[in-house]
Amino acid sequence: MLYMFFLCLLTIFFFYILKRQEKENFKDIIRILTSLRARQELEDIPEVLKEEYIETLNKIIKQELELENSIVELREYRKELEVTYDALVTKSTQLEYSNHILERRVENLSNLNSLSRAVLSILEVDKIINIILDAYFVLTGAKRISLYLWENGKLKNRRVKGAIRFRGEISFSEDEIKEFTRADYKRIYEDLSKGFAVGDDEVVVISPLVVKGKELGVIYVIEDRNKLIDIDEETISALVIQVSIAINNAQIYSALLVKERMSNELEVAARIQKKILPANIDDIFGLKIANFFEPAKEIGGDYYDYTVVDEDNCCITIADVSGKGVPAAFLMALGRSVLKTLMITADMEPEKNLNELNRLIYPDITEDMFITMMHSKYNRKTQILSYSNAGHNPLVVYRTETDTVELHTVKGVAIGFLKEYSYRHGELKLNDGDIVVFYTDGINETENSNKDMFGIDRLKEVVYQNKDREPEEIKESILKAITDFRGDYEQVDDLTFVILKK
Repeated sequence: MLYMFFLCLLTIFFFYILKRQEKENFKDIIRILTSLRARQELEDIPEVLKEEYIETLNKIIKQELELENSIVELREYRKELEVTYDALVTKSTQLEYSNHILERRVENLSNLNSLSRAVLSILEVDKIINIILDAYFVLTGAKRISLYLWENGKLKNRRVKGAIRFRGEISFSEDEIKEFTRADYKRIYEDLSKGFAVGDDEVVVISPLVVKGKELGVIYVIEDRNKLIDIDEETISALVIQVSIAINNAQIYSALLVKERMSNELEVAARIQKKILPANIDDIFGLKIANFFEPAKEIGGDYYDYTVVDEDNCCITIADVSGKGVPAAFLMALGRSVLKTLMITADMEPEKNLNELNRLIYPDITEDMFITMMHSKYNRKTQILSYSNAGHNPLVVYRTETDTVELHTVKGVAIGFLKEYSYRHGELKLNDGDIVVFYTDGINETENSNKDMFGIDRLKEVVYQNKDREPEEIKESILKAITDFRGDYEQVDDLTFVILKK
């Protein structure tokens, strides 16, 4: 029994020792776990656990560092994902906008192509303007439009679309416009734009109309400032090119039509003028005759005429109207008709014919026009050539008696200079072999490339060198001398002359 008692006590003591040891071990475990959690290394670790403890602590520290690094990387990656997402959203929005702009550009390009075909096939400026202005409202954000064109030195308003009251215009002389530079035109357009009434939220787009340096005019487009985008500016620029080309083509076509009409009218006038001139005759009252007429343009202001007054008298006249072309031809026809009527209805001396001619047509002649005239009458019985001069060139006369070439004239002003004027009388008796040349200043004022003039002396020399020849041969010699002298230089004045030989 006692043994059993001691055994029992020993068992209890041993159990107590085990419990106490277990409690101590549990505390050590808690302390070790706490140090591992705190990442703090314990010094008094049982040797049996120390190696494993240190290895475990290092692993925990390493894993924690790796975890922290992973978290940092994950956060950075998330930020990158957020930035990428925002960029993708922005890019998507931009692509959507760009796609919208591209669609508008394609649509506008198609519309501009159709518009180009339409306006380039139209040759009326007003129709082109109407189509183009309508296109501005369809293809851009235009609210109001005003179009100006240059016409004879004046920048004139041709059309407005929308509520625009301003119709300001600017004009310049031709000499001023010739000196204009591109900067001058730009300044003019900008100054004119200040006349348009625009709100604070509006802007005026100035679009000059220019083709190959030729200024046609300008278009002013008024838009909302915040709605003026690049696509509008591109479309406006494209429209400006189209309207410039179309208007230029229309103006050229219009000018060609006018030129063609004028050419037809000049052709008719030239035929009439040639019919007015007398038919070529070889002889009249014992005078051999040759003549030549060549206007510098389609029609001219020179004329010559022969008129048989009665059985003993005939008149020879040559005249030169100031200027060229149609106005000169009309005045020439008027002067010729009046003078011819005077010669037929009244037997008057040349100076009296000129007096009456001047009195009758003076009221119908403008200040910048006049007629120079050498008017003569030849009597076959007396063989005297009476003449009177209204500001014309002197007669070139070869005299067989002296074998010389002389100038014969009397003073007198051109027809139309003075309302009342008394013309003078001159005369010379013609002997066999004498030559008389009537001519206009187209001969003596013929120029060569050096700006030298043919002059009277050369004409006198040609007449003298051909004194023994017939009038037709003398005519050809004069023409050859003029042609040789002038060379390739243009004949700028009418060329007219009449040759008489007794």
